[in-house]
Amino acid sequence: MVRLRYPPFDVLVAWVDGAPSAIEDACNHAGASLSEGDRHGACIACPMHGYLFDLTTGRLVQPRGLCEDQRRFVARVEGDDVVVYDPGAGITLLGV
Repeated sequence: MVRLRYPPFDVLVAWVDGAPSAIEDACNHAGASLSEGDRHGACIACPMHGYLFDLTTGRLVQPRGLCEDQRRFVARVEGDDVVVYDPGAGITLLGV
């Protein structure tokens, strides 16, 4: 996992089942950096309260309904790089 700067927030990029995934790094519940949390298969646990988010969809897995899902970014392999796109802004964020 790696945290990438994309002001005004950061992006968490992780490999899940052989493919890159990217979600907003700051937990929607309390703002903690998810990249500092523990990995549980295809999920990441928030280091502050243990909320569990799916790394591929950004969906809040547990506990349900207490905050919004994480913002998701498009991450894909292009040549030797992993490139992350912000679909809302229509721009390339960065390459890893």
